[in-house]
Amino acid sequence: MLSPSVLIAIDVTLLYLVMGPLVLYALYVLFDSLGQRKEGNLKPMGNSAKKDPALWSDEDILL
Repeated sequence: MLSPSVLIAIDVTLLYLVMGPLVLYALYVLFDSLGQRKEGNLKPMGNSAKKDPALWSDEDILL
């Protein structure tokens, strides 16, 4: 028969092995949902569809 301290240690280890990944996944889902942009919060970009932001002209660069 195992002593109660060994049984408690085994139970705690199993609890961490089972619940640990579930808690980490729940935190990941929570922070992911908080970090998403909502469609209502986005501002229109204006002429961004017509103009390539990677191409700069002399007027875009201020010295």
